Amino acid sequence: MNVPHDAQLVLISASSGKAITAHGCRIRQSWAGSRDDFSQRWRLRPVTGARHTFRIENVRSGLLLTVADTAAGQGADIALEPGRGSRQQCWRLAPLHFDQYALVNLASGNCLDLWDARPDDDAEFGQSPFWDGPQQRWRLREVEPVRKTRALVTLVRDEPEFFPIWLGYYSRFFAPQDIYVLEHQPRPGLPADDRFVHIPVHNEVFSSDWQRDVVQRYQHDLVDRYDTVLCTDVDEIVAPDPGLGDLGAYIDRFSSDHVSCNGYEVLHLKDSEPAFDPVQNVLRQRSTWFPNPLYSKPLLARVPMMWRSGFHERFDGRADHDPDLYLIHLHRMDYEICLRRHERRSGHLRTRDDIDNNRGYQNRIVDPDAFHHWFYRDRVNGDPLYPEPIPERWQGVV
Repeated sequence: MNVPHDAQLVLISASSGKAITAHGCRIRQSWAGSRDDFSQRWRLRPVTGARHTFRIENVRSGLLLTVADTAAGQGADIALEPGRGSRQQCWRLAPLHFDQYALVNLASGNCLDLWDARPDDDAEFGQSPFWDGPQQRWRLREVEPVRKTRALVTLVRDEPEFFPIWLGYYSRFFAPQDIYVLEHQPRPGLPADDRFVHIPVHNEVFSSDWQRDVVQRYQHDLVDRYDTVLCTDVDEIVAPDPGLGDLGAYIDRFSSDHVSCNGYEVLHLKDSEPAFDPVQNVLRQRSTWFPNPLYSKPLLARVPMMWRSGFHERFDGRADHDPDLYLIHLHRMDYEICLRRHERRSGHLRTRDDIDNNRGYQNRIVDPDAFHHWFYRDRVNGDPLYPEPIPERWQGVV
């Protein structure tokens, strides 16, 4: 079967005429509904080295169709479970008549079966040897993906190194008219730029609370007009694990109110790695990052957000973490660029409340020895950092 890359399918029983529907960690059947019902949408993920064998992934949950217990043999339950590379999650598509297919489990050799050909929504699914009954035949109907409306917001000031990276990455997933750049204290006479919506904002003295309030106000306005809104700092790249698709596909299937990322900081090893080259991808030039929970921020949302300063958490403390959605913090991607940025920021006026409460203290470290100590030893507030190699699959992301 020639399955288009990343196609979304509805799997319809030839017996009942109903579609397989995800229901938590189980499956049930129901009439094929609206194009927005992602619980009825499935992707066929090819198994490496096999032309007709796939992992069947639910678009809403990302869980895989799984024979729960192959030892149980005929009648074993069919469940939805996280991917674990098991043969119980691999299904061979065997063509039958009238554009129908048998779904043959690779571990057991048995076929997906609508038990007793029951027509009700609570009918059970199991597996049994092939006998060409209608309850073992499935039609695969392709559905055009629904592209959800989405907007992007950032607030910037004097960011000649990071803004081009930020804009280059996010322009792959957001149209120019949906990218809102709030420029703090813009220089007069800047030429127009049709790659984004430019919004000047003025405030002589910067504070974390002021930044939060401005961005939050725009987020509230935009989420009334768009399905999904993403707010980031200019050195923050939000990306799902590359093995699961890109940010655009993630947003299209995103259905929660909000989600918190998995925060990682890129680290420049300046004694063994060259200075950053803006012509190349960032992650092709760097070998190391480290986890930093401070940047596991709730930035992607479908509802108005109420953040604490710095956007690190919601005021109510609610968090819906997705370990496969990363926030890649580029602040330390280059030693000299980072130091110059600190020197610029040290010249900006900041409220006494921010200074007294040590908010954003790292952005004001410019003494060479103190900067070097912070860069390599201070994750946040003096906590040590624990470097890890960046997996090779990330190199093409940004």
